Amino acid sequence: MTELIFNADDFGLSPAVNRSIAECAASGLLTSASLMVTHAAAEDGVLLNGSLEHPLHLGLHFCLTSGRACAPAGSIPLLAGKDGTFRHGFLSLARLLASGARREAAAQIGLEFRAQYARFEEFLARAPGTAADHLDSHQHIHVFPAVTALLLGQAQKKNLVLRIPAEPVGSLFRAVRPPFAFHLKGLMKKSILGHYLRQSRAALGAAPKAPIYFGIIDSGRMNLGAVTAVLKTLPRLTRQKEFQNRQAEINLHPWQVTGRGEVVPESASAADRAFGTSFHREEEFNLFINNAPQIRAQMSDLGIIASHFGTPARDR
Repeated sequence: MTELIFNADDFGLSPAVNRSIAECAASGLLTSASLMVTHAAAEDGVLLNGSLEHPLHLGLHFCLTSGRACAPAGSIPLLAGKDGTFRHGFLSLARLLASGARREAAAQIGLEFRAQYARFEEFLARAPGTAADHLDSHQHIHVFPAVTALLLGQAQKKNLVLRIPAEPVGSLFRAVRPPFAFHLKGLMKKSILGHYLRQSRAALGAAPKAPIYFGIIDSGRMNLGAVTAVLKTLPRLTRQKEFQNRQAEINLHPWQVTGRGEVVPESASAADRAFGTSFHREEEFNLFINNAPQIRAQMSDLGIIASHFGTPARDR
């Protein structure tokens, strides 16, 4: 029996995103979400989640590329401007961490991470019964070795599951599905993330086995076809020694874009604004709203059970 977690990233990005994810939780398939505390709607998201019949388990979605910093802006000038808005995207953050200022940058990232985790715990304390069980990052910035060490240390301290964004090579056959250009972008992303993960290999060797991760090749377009392909892949993968007795995670961004007002706030990065207004967000939203019975039937046929990070499987 394989345990599968459907996890929604970017919870807390806006009230519209929060409501969309909360509606998806009612399907019973979506069991988990990763909270961005760098946007003003984060507390709203936690309180909304606490009011659900089946609250989602939450994790911190550590962010250095969208929104405003939690640490005082003056203490992290390499990361944020005077108003606290983050300066960097993924690639410029990579350049900073390869520059002569990398040690100071790493120290400032440590300050910001501790501030974000403190805010995360503060918000969860306002919604009794909300469970924290995992840790990951926006745009997978924790693949950078300086950031890997921070999150791994916190995961071990708090008994959290740390996402390792290394999609199995055996799943690459999904890249031949049209549109090929879209999946080519996913393969390029996998290559970049893999480069940094290899640099972090020594630190990650001390980490418990992370769930098998799906969300790179089909990043931003995890529709019914993509999810079906993952489900069909899992029984074969989990028979391999490397993946035995491991959970699996499908990472999505299920938002309803139309009729929701401002889905992505002005405080978000340009990349997030482009990503958040794509019709593919609605495809992922409809996956839970319209296709949940079909997905449940497929999971049952394949011996796959909905679960939470690090916990015994349970089918809600």
